[in-house]
Amino acid sequence: MIKHLRFFMLNLLVLVSAAVMAQNEAVWKSLTFPDENKNNNKCQGYTKTWTAKIGDATWSVSNFNNNNWGWTHIRCGSKKNASVASIINDAAFTKAVTKVVVKISEAKQLDKVNSINLVVAKDKTCKDIVETVAGIETVAGSFGEETTFAGDLTFNITAPAKNLFYKLVIDMKGGSSNGFIHIDGIDYYAGTSDTSTSLTFGADVDGKTFTVRQGDSFADKTATVTPTDAKGSISYASDNEEAISVNPTTGAVSFLAFGKATITATFTPEKGYIGSSASYTIAYRQAADPTKVIFDCNEGAFDCFGNENKYKEGEFDFVDLNGDSYTFTVHNAMLNNFGGGLQLKKVSASDATQQGYAVSPTFSKFPYGYRVTVKYKDSNAPELKCVNYSEKVAVTDDANGTITMDVPFADGTFKLLGGSQVAYVQSIELTPLAKKETTTMSFPKEEYNLTDINAIRNFSSPKATVKGENGEAIEGLKIVYTSDNEDLADVDENGVVWLSDKIAGTATITAYFYGNEKYAACQASYKINVTKKEPQPVTMTFPQDVYTCYTNEAPLFDGFQPTIKDEAGNELNLHVTYSSSNVDFCMVTGSGTVLLSQNPGEVAITAKFAGNDDYLPAQASYVIKVIKKEKKDAGISFEDTMIMIDLANPNTTVKDLGFLNPNNLAVTYSSNKTDVAEVDAEGNVTLKKAGRVNIDVTFAGNDEYKAASASCTLIVNDYRTTPELSFDQEEYTANMREGNTFSGATLYNESEVAPLSYTSSNEEVAEVAANGVVILRSTGETTITVWFAGDKNFKAASASYKLKVVDEVVNGIQNITIDNMPEDAKVYNLNGQRVNTKALKSGVYVVNGKKVVLK
Repeated sequence: MIKHLRFFMLNLLVLVSAAVMAQNEAVWKSLTFPDENKNNNKCQGYTKTWTAKIGDATWSVSNFNNNNWGWTHIRCGSKKNASVASIINDAAFTKAVTKVVVKISEAKQLDKVNSINLVVAKDKTCKDIVETVAGIETVAGSFGEETTFAGDLTFNITAPAKNLFYKLVIDMKGGSSNGFIHIDGIDYYAGTSDTSTSLTFGADVDGKTFTVRQGDSFADKTATVTPTDAKGSISYASDNEEAISVNPTTGAVSFLAFGKATITATFTPEKGYIGSSASYTIAYRQAADPTKVIFDCNEGAFDCFGNENKYKEGEFDFVDLNGDSYTFTVHNAMLNNFGGGLQLKKVSASDATQQGYAVSPTFSKFPYGYRVTVKYKDSNAPELKCVNYSEKVAVTDDANGTITMDVPFADGTFKLLGGSQVAYVQSIELTPLAKKETTTMSFPKEEYNLTDINAIRNFSSPKATVKGENGEAIEGLKIVYTSDNEDLADVDENGVVWLSDKIAGTATITAYFYGNEKYAACQASYKINVTKKEPQPVTMTFPQDVYTCYTNEAPLFDGFQPTIKDEAGNELNLHVTYSSSNVDFCMVTGSGTVLLSQNPGEVAITAKFAGNDDYLPAQASYVIKVIKKEKKDAGISFEDTMIMIDLANPNTTVKDLGFLNPNNLAVTYSSNKTDVAEVDAEGNVTLKKAGRVNIDVTFAGNDEYKAASASCTLIVNDYRTTPELSFDQEEYTANMREGNTFSGATLYNESEVAPLSYTSSNEEVAEVAANGVVILRSTGETTITVWFAGDKNFKAASASYKLKVVDEVVNGIQNITIDNMPEDAKVYNLNGQRVNTKALKSGVYVVNGKKVVLK
């Protein structure tokens, strides 16, 4: 209650004092702390004096400590036996100061009420400071025990006067050992005759902080000045343009990156007015997603550490973007207050247990596992491991400051380590992995017992098989192999095992498939037992005792490999040597491959095992016989050697004639009378006329089949009738003076065969058209013939007549009448003029030099 009363009285005093001040006040001078103080980051015995400047005045700053907190403010910490700290100006103010405002960014755990005082005096040295000078009131800070304060502390001066000195005193003696004050600067106000202004965004905006999530809309804020007729301009600025920019004229904001920015509107007055400003803050945050877990330092995910700047260990609750908390196990980690977020200590060269790390819990919302993406800063990449499966490797993208790893198990957890340098983790994002197809892994056997040295040395490493839900094997998966006894059995990344032949024991080989985008993870193991014993007898056999082949097959035979078994029937992989009983006929290589002669003969091949510490010697032989092979009959034939066939169907094939070629041999075809029938290379037969013809098929022979031939006699019959074609006369005469065409012959075609074609034996005398009309060319004789080529019902036939063409003058115009004028005739009227034959009327004309009468 007392604490609240003190704040009430302080505010009341400020309001009352302001009423008696000059109506218009403005900041006259501001005290800030320049970068030149940045190296003075330790308070050496609390007697260090620094210098800050305000205008032309120099200020002494004594007994302050800005211990690694940046260079924009002064920190005064409450340590044991700390003396009074002070800020003193070295020159008197030339104006009457009406108000002093101390800008405090944070003050904590001060148990003395009057921790801050403003002392005003005329004595420049301030040796004899009294807290009340005639006409001047000092207002003390009101901080109680365990009080947290941030804001402006205002001292109103009731009797302003020129040429006064001012000293700000912070008394930390007797305060809490953890108490401190951060002072960002001091503003000194003086009276003025200019009209004051007030700039505001509105009571619901000024000084407020607005949180905007990604995808949310945000209404732009504009400021207004009072009085409304104040002359000047309003401009806008953002203190974090990289995240949130603002249009300097309109105040419209643009969101560029997640972060926080204060938007300040400033009224720049013309003469006669005092400037003013107003501001509000925007925190631009990424949108929450219920399917994800995101720990972001900008969202306060790691605030559970506090800001004591001290490495901690234990269990801490990290809060994600959705507001859910998850308990991490942490060692040597802290909250970094310079934008680094979660700071993990690097591994100690002398003591690896000092390395900082954070181990996640399980995340029940990811039933099929999740992908973890860690964003870091300053290229200080942390290490990321899958706790359940130590071989899982993360992918680091230092260019973008991210490290990613899939944890493909519902109970999977991850471990984030500082690595070889201090890591600054800014965010941890978990996204769900899609449901994957269940897989199973197996080996051909679960256990292998090896007793002899050769079996150990020649152990054939089994491969793991991964099968999907349908039971079919999945190829191309990345499988990792491990051994729990590398002294006995060392295994490489491909699953190949190297066994020691010096020791006995047991080793378990385990294969892991860590899963991918489609398939779930699985694993399987097999055991290798290695023991020693006395040499045991073995049996050696070949697949055949005698192998027979033909001379042409000899080069294709590579030889047999022996099978060696122990007493239990287990196959052994032992080294053997080979020998041939007849090296001139057959040589054998060290691997058992034989080089056989293509001549008939016989040879024995022997394989020997010399024995070793585990097995007794053994040998076996087989015989190779090479014999000459007799050729087989080709087997080509015709089912019938004589066939009656009708010319009415002129096209057939040798296959249709009953030719048999059971071995599909390459044969040639021929005809002994091509005028009766022809056969082509593919065996297609074309009948030409009636008669007798042989169709012959010949096979030349090859390495396997003898040469052979087959023949079929075709009796080609023609049962068609011959049509009767004839003209009514055997000879005709045509006079060129009577016309240039002749169509006087009459054709008799009783069977009405068609089509018909016409020919002239002397086309210089007369040509014949397709319809049988004869065109006269010159005097002479020719034979006109009509032809029928024949079809399946009628044989070919022809008829002809002899035509004599003359050029004789006809007296008078008797018997020269015509009904139609040929279109190609040269026609003249009796006046000697050429006329068109298509437009002629009845009358007398000269046609081709002859007079005619057109009816």
